[in-house]
Amino acid sequence: MKKILFVCSLLLTVNFYGQKKVEISLQQDARLLILGDDKGNDPLTVNLMSKLEVPIHNFKKSHISTYLSVEYADLAGKNYKRYALGIGYVLDSVYKKIGAGAYVDFGKIYRKAEGFNSYSLSGELSFKLNNCLRFICTQQLTHRKDLKILYNSKKEFIISGFVGIKYSI
Repeated sequence: MKKILFVCSLLLTVNFYGQKKVEISLQQDARLLILGDDKGNDPLTVNLMSKLEVPIHNFKKSHISTYLSVEYADLAGKNYKRYALGIGYVLDSVYKKIGAGAYVDFGKIYRKAEGFNSYSLSGELSFKLNNCLRFICTQQLTHRKDLKILYNSKKEFIISGFVGIKYSI
């Protein structure tokens, strides 16, 4: 917990030197929200991902940002928690109010009593609703060593699609 608080304070400190605002996002896995899955998770299963994103270098129409990500899923087997630190390249506007970003992160997954190193690649599309709020869709490819070790799954990578909002502070 001390490490997470340290990283959060570091990210917030970086904001004082950046030219853009800190952004907070909250997203829900669309498949688990609407359909559920074949592993005993019904529709409306909670799988939330939140990011605290801080720009570290600004260009004319884009920026590089760093972020802290937390994901929690209330799954049928056991709860899933993932904490990660990442970096991304964000185009503020691809076409009018539409923006895009590419991200990579490294983190840790906690299932049952064990922790597993993990990394992910993700792409994000955003639609600017106003100066502070955007609707976002994220496609994420995550390395899931926990599935292989705990459940003997042959899949080590999972693709997830999230929808949500991003708010600029």
